[in-house]
Amino acid sequence: MTDETPSLRKIEWVAPSRDLSDFVHSFFISRSEEGPIEDMMPSYSAQIFIFVHGKGQIHYPDREPGRSGNITLAAPMMRAAPMMLEGPCLTIGASLTPSGWAAISGKPADKVHDCTFEADTVIEAEKLRPLEAAIAKCREGSIDARALCTELENTVRSVALEPGRAPKDDHRKLLAAIEAWLASEFNPPVQALYDSVELGPRQVQRVCRRYYGVPPAQLLKRYRAIRAAMLLAHEDLPAEYRDEVLGAYFDQAHLIHDIRRYTGRTPKRLPNEPLAQDLLNPDGHGIEGKKLRDI
Repeated sequence: MTDETPSLRKIEWVAPSRDLSDFVHSFFISRSEEGPIEDMMPSYSAQIFIFVHGKGQIHYPDREPGRSGNITLAAPMMRAAPMMLEGPCLTIGASLTPSGWAAISGKPADKVHDCTFEADTVIEAEKLRPLEAAIAKCREGSIDARALCTELENTVRSVALEPGRAPKDDHRKLLAAIEAWLASEFNPPVQALYDSVELGPRQVQRVCRRYYGVPPAQLLKRYRAIRAAMLLAHEDLPAEYRDEVLGAYFDQAHLIHDIRRYTGRTPKRLPNEPLAQDLLNPDGHGIEGKKLRDI
C-alpha cells in the first residue's frame, strides 16, 4: 500500500431509521478513485455491499476470496483481511448488527463467517426487485447514491421485520445483555456478563457464538482491540483514554498483536492514515463505537 492510498477513498455514514436500529449499525456510501486500491479491512460485523460502479475483493485468510456481485452479503469477520478495490468505485451498503445478520441471512455466525455470497441466495426475489431496479437507475444516473441508500434501507426493512426472521425474545434479551456488558467499560470481566443474566455460562456461550461467531471471552478481545484502535487513531486523544487503552493490555506486545489481528495495522500507523480513520470511524461500528462518538 502506498502513502497516497488513504486519500483515494471516502466513506459517508448514514444512520438507520429508528425501526431498524436493532438490525443496522449504519448505512454507508463509499467513493473511491480509479486505483486499484489495496488495503486492510478491519474485522467488521456482517455487511451488505452494492457496487454501483467498480468492483472489489476481500482475501479472507485460508478461504476463497469474496468477490463483489450485484447485491453481496459479507458474513461477520473474525479477523482483518486484505481487500482490493478496482475503481472508480461507488459502493452503497449496510453494516449489520448480530440481529440483522440473523434476520437477513438466517445463518449462525459461528458456522458462516469470513465469506461472501449473493443476497438472492437467502432473500426472496420479489423483495430484491425494487432494489435491483434502483441500482440500475443509479448506474444510469437517474437517481443519486442517497436515493439508492434509502431503497437499500427499505429492502432491509422488508426482510428484517418480516415475522419469524428476527431472533426470538430470549435471544434478543441475551444479546441486549451482551451489548450492555461490552458497553459498560473498556475491559469488563467476563464474569460480569454471567452475573447479569439468569442463564448458565454454557447457554450464554452458545448463543454468543451463534450471533457473534465466538464466545464472550473472544468477543471481548475483538471489541477491546477495535475500540483501542479507534481511540489510538485520534491524534489528540486525551491522556485518560490513552491510559485506559494501555492499561487494558498486559504489555505493548499484546496490544500490537491484537490491533494487528483485528485491524490489519499497528498502533503507530493509525493516527497517520485517513483511510484507517474512515474504516475505524465509530459511526460504522456498533458496540465498539458507542462511547467514542463524542471524543
